[in-house]
Amino acid sequence: MATLTAFFFSLTSIAPAQAVLNIPDTPLQTSVSADPNVMMILDDSGSMHFEIMPEDLIKREARYVFPRADGVYGGGDYTNTVPDVDNNVYNAVARSPQQNTIYYNPGITYLPWSRADGSLFPNASPTCALHNPMRNGTTAEYCRNLTVNNTRYNNAEWVSCTSATNCADNTNNRTYWPATYFWHNGGDVWNWNNYTRVQIISGNTYSGHGRSSRTDCTNGVCNYNQEIQNFANWYTYYRSRVLTARAGIGRAFAAQDSGMRVGFGAINKGSTSIDNVSAATIVRGVRQFKDTDRSNFFSDLYDRTIPNAGTPLLGALDDAGRYYSRTDDRGPWSTTPGQSGGSDLACRQSYTILMTDGYYSDSISGINNTDGTNGTEITGPNNQRYTYQAVSPFTDSRSNTLADVAMHYWKRDLRTNITNSVPTSPQNPAFWQHMVTFGVGLGVQGSVAPDSAFNAINTGATITWPSTGDNPGKIDDLLHASVNGRGAFFSAQNPTEFADALTDMLKEIVERKSSSSSVALTGTRLTAGSKVFSPSFNTSGWVGELAAYTLTTNGISATPTWKASENIPEHASRKIFTITGGNKREFTWSNLSTADRTSIGSETIFNFLRGNRSQETANGGTLRTRNGLLGDIVHSSPVYHPETQTVYVGANDGMLHAFNSDTGAERFAYIPSPMLAKLKRLSETSYQHEYFVDGELTIVDKSDTRLTSTYLVGTMGAGAKGLFALDISTPATFAASNIAWEYIDASDTELGYMVGKPIYARLNNGTRAIIVGNGYNSTSGKAALYVIDLQTGALIKKFVADNVTDNGMATPGVVDTNGDGYADLVYAGDLKGNVWKYDISTSASAGWTQSKFFTAIGPDNNPQPITAQITSAVNYLNDDPNAGKRYIFFGTGSYFQAGDINDKSVQTWYGLIDTGTAVSGRGLLTPRTISSILTLDGKPARSFSKAATDSNGKVTDMTNKRGWYLDWINPGNIKLGERVISPSVMYRLTEATLLGSSIIPEADDPCQPGGTGYVNAINAFTGGSLTKAFFTNGASGGNVVGSLDLGIGMPSQPSLTVGDDGEGQLIVGGSGDTGSGTAGSGIGTAGFDPGSYGGRVYWREISR
Repeated sequence: MATLTAFFFSLTSIAPAQAVLNIPDTPLQTSVSADPNVMMILDDSGSMHFEIMPEDLIKREARYVFPRADGVYGGGDYTNTVPDVDNNVYNAVARSPQQNTIYYNPGITYLPWSRADGSLFPNASPTCALHNPMRNGTTAEYCRNLTVNNTRYNNAEWVSCTSATNCADNTNNRTYWPATYFWHNGGDVWNWNNYTRVQIISGNTYSGHGRSSRTDCTNGVCNYNQEIQNFANWYTYYRSRVLTARAGIGRAFAAQDSGMRVGFGAINKGSTSIDNVSAATIVRGVRQFKDTDRSNFFSDLYDRTIPNAGTPLLGALDDAGRYYSRTDDRGPWSTTPGQSGGSDLACRQSYTILMTDGYYSDSISGINNTDGTNGTEITGPNNQRYTYQAVSPFTDSRSNTLADVAMHYWKRDLRTNITNSVPTSPQNPAFWQHMVTFGVGLGVQGSVAPDSAFNAINTGATITWPSTGDNPGKIDDLLHASVNGRGAFFSAQNPTEFADALTDMLKEIVERKSSSSSVALTGTRLTAGSKVFSPSFNTSGWVGELAAYTLTTNGISATPTWKASENIPEHASRKIFTITGGNKREFTWSNLSTADRTSIGSETIFNFLRGNRSQETANGGTLRTRNGLLGDIVHSSPVYHPETQTVYVGANDGMLHAFNSDTGAERFAYIPSPMLAKLKRLSETSYQHEYFVDGELTIVDKSDTRLTSTYLVGTMGAGAKGLFALDISTPATFAASNIAWEYIDASDTELGYMVGKPIYARLNNGTRAIIVGNGYNSTSGKAALYVIDLQTGALIKKFVADNVTDNGMATPGVVDTNGDGYADLVYAGDLKGNVWKYDISTSASAGWTQSKFFTAIGPDNNPQPITAQITSAVNYLNDDPNAGKRYIFFGTGSYFQAGDINDKSVQTWYGLIDTGTAVSGRGLLTPRTISSILTLDGKPARSFSKAATDSNGKVTDMTNKRGWYLDWINPGNIKLGERVISPSVMYRLTEATLLGSSIIPEADDPCQPGGTGYVNAINAFTGGSLTKAFFTNGASGGNVVGSLDLGIGMPSQPSLTVGDDGEGQLIVGGSGDTGSGTAGSGIGTAGFDPGSYGGRVYWREISR
């Protein structure tokens, strides 16, 4: 599956009348994608008619539990043979959900089938429950009255048994109550006395037998109307294997959005023309899952004739593989499947889901023992190479099995004429065009444990695959095919299991994780237990994830140690807090003000927001169906507090979340008060993505401030104008009183959507403060800087830059010029390319000053927007011509407005020297260039031009200069729109190393969602190439690699760690498919030479 992670910001469409910045509602990197192909193949064999499961409960051809009508499923019928309804034990066994796992189970709420739009079919009529929802009528041919006695129908034969092996049939006339089930009380299954008969009759109430899990009853007690309705829904929508399969498949696919391309197949479908090519099994080729094509899928699923035929699974899977082998422009790799003129996407993933209730009855030739034979080498971009090795758990000694078919279409390059750039994962290393196989069983089991088989892919453990000569062995062959095809497998024993497991399978297929925020580390020194916290979001349903990965000197763990989405408490027990009606309160319905109750709409919606999913449309309600409870994490970077083992992150479910860093359990959540007015929109089935708590966070530890409390300060990004602070000294016992303050002022015309990070500073009068840029789309449209009291939230000072509109201020950098622990200078950039300098060195804010220090103008004479934080360091090199002088570092570029993705204007990386006067232009700066294009370990790399030096190695071209600049232009005057939107950080390594990421957005390439980019390392004080390689093995033909594309799309701000062995490791997140990188977690790594690692020095820490 494609996994995306991006670590930069964009904004929502926030459009008061005076706002002119065109800012989309969704992250820019999700504008294009290569949606996966999914071919769903239904078992349409005759056994799908059966109303008994598993197979060994069928005695003397009794396949139905009610006398059947003719032609219920449009094809031929089986003999009308039914377990007798008298007092014989087969009556009880066949009509007990504990034995016949598709019979009516009073512990399940049976919902009607899902329609294409996610709504449900109507409830069945208890007085005329249809035999098949797609065949309407009011006579016994079409429906059954479940509220009166029934009699023998359509010459049915009855089967009576005294034991599992002693059965006989008869044609006696019988009268019976149809709405009946038997509950097994334990003991011998074939003993009549071990069952309780329950008849659903008017006037009665019903409890027990698992009803506590029912969502249509009250506290596990169901009245007659509820119980007979549930039984009628079961009869019409779930009674047989095919009805259950259709219910589960429909529910699973209805929960998906349009972000995949779906086809439909049936194992007994003969050869016809499919998109101009003859094909069996395939009923309809893949199409984007929307509009008419979406409706067609549900029509194919629900209304297909089910013949009295066998189970040719081998041929069906081979037909799917042949379909994915098509090379024409109407085929599944094309952007226009079914129509000519499309182009093939080399990164498209293709899946087949093969569903069956039984054991295959066909054979195949020509595939041979392909999983027992080594493959040929396949090559791909960036020096990728792979050769299949016939080892466990893939290999066996048999030929032409289902597993061989799956391997045949996995290990071969199905499209040798297009680039091999399919996303990979630790389980699936295939970067070439191939078919992934998912196996789905209904009521069948083999002898090999699926978890053991799939774990063996990574461990290499030996799996002994049994013979396919018997029925359990054929189910193991389906599992083996799923392992060989690097997919997944499940075999469900009841309707609920089937629907839930298939839903999870589809979620795995369509999952596209992304994040525009950075990872968080537990420290800069690698020790046992070091972790990386990686945020992400999934565009399918807009759900989020925060995952913890173990960090070692060998890289990032292949699988997360925990996922926050799996550790959200039950909705009633969650600790959620907010400010309502001006009061700090726990988020309960009774605590909300009248106005906030009105905004939310109802207690049902309120419970939904807390995490109650019972009223989602997938569960028969009217509220939006969610794929998870944690909202999408787009631009909020997690922050970690080691003293309390807590990691914090904002999400677009309206909450700031606090998670236990050891377990991932949610400690508490906080809803900023501006969210309350729009939370209701999250529950709407028509919900279109928007931002909520989407801003950056800062932890201000009491050990730094010498205060009694530790604070978390956060912005809401594009979710709302303003910021908030929490006292997080003891997160395990966080209460409403620990909400410190909110800075929300509708009358403040400069207050914008703050996407930047709040920065802590101790002022010269001793006040602890937060300094933050005003962000974008303020009422006035001007750029401004705020200084706010950390403890009270009171505004200390607001600087309005000038009267220019359509502007906004980015994250500031704070400098302590004399090392006394007090903030003296602040630098911040705006959208017009201005660098503003603020002198706050006096005790009284009345004496603070603002001045324009520099305006960034590109080589095309256009202003260059500054959206990245400006950082600072003093030149500590005694033999440098600018020794002792203060530098500020930043890159230019924007990536949040709608037009940014196509902007190819030249942006620049700057290092400016502040001598006390403004820098009038780039003419005072020394230019540097990208000097050559290289490769490093198969990855794209670059080198930078070197500073001029004399015979003693001293720099000569920085004398009397006010700094340096580097335009992002590749050799040959190639201008790709490269830019910098994250902070550049200086590290004291062997050399003074400035480390920063640059991004290259890509508007049109679905195979590189978002774009690409580089991690760059240069000499901080010259802007030129380092003399020694920063990246491990980074010396290349006399050049020093200073710029490396890690293959993770657009990189975020990198972090450095050093292990006890002295080895350095760079860690960075990116926007693109991580492929065979680190576990698909969106984290890239590279080795570096730490030298005499002195940490980062982009400004002095203000901690006294």
